[in-house]
Amino acid sequence: MRNSPLSQGLEIESQIDPTKHRYVIGVDEVGRGSWAGPLCVGAVVVEVDALLSRAKTIWEKEANGEAPLTPLEESMMKITDSKLLPSHVRSSLINHIETVASEFGLGYVQAWEIDGLGMTQALALGAQRAMENMDKYLDSAIILLDGNTDFIGGGEVRTLLKGDRRSFAIASASIYAKVKRDDQMILYSDCYPWYRFESNKGYPSGAHVCAINAMGLSNLHRKSWSYVNKLPWSNLHSSFSAMSI
Repeated sequence: MRNSPLSQGLEIESQIDPTKHRYVIGVDEVGRGSWAGPLCVGAVVVEVDALLSRAKTIWEKEANGEAPLTPLEESMMKITDSKLLPSHVRSSLINHIETVASEFGLGYVQAWEIDGLGMTQALALGAQRAMENMDKYLDSAIILLDGNTDFIGGGEVRTLLKGDRRSFAIASASIYAKVKRDDQMILYSDCYPWYRFESNKGYPSGAHVCAINAMGLSNLHRKSWSYVNKLPWSNLHSSFSAMSI
């Protein structure tokens, strides 16, 4: 139906003139507020006409009570802000996002790079890495960026507050980056089990704070963050912290 989550998530794409912008490139970041682990910027290219055509088919099926939706169509109905979806649902959507997308990319910026650059430049670097294979789309694309700050630095960019709930491409980028970063943090937890990265993904939690106070910082922690100044040893690291991965 036209008031379905899919139609709400196509608010922006449905306003785009495909004769002017054949593609939209949705961009979103994950991990900005994390204490540990990388920043991850996701970028997803979607062809506007093809996306709206798929949506029209879904709405017609619903309106006419036709056969059940295909798995791809069911997945398109679920795509929204990654923070609103359970982890198992996010993971189930990845293959379908890759099917709908013309191109997709991730840009990781590691903790030591964030410490050296600061967050503003780290975001720009992450976006550059995420979009490094998308040059062929830029002349006929509009870049949709979640938030109110343009950290892309080139191309035609539109910033959107709550863009991950209003744009299919941004929501797809949000989910893609979230799933891939979470998977990375789960792998890191094997090397640093005491920080419980598998559950907190590097964000502050009771267990994470206790582990930092007891064990010090790891190589994954952002040592320029203000929380470091509150530690009992802001300039010291335990022997465990010296582990490399």
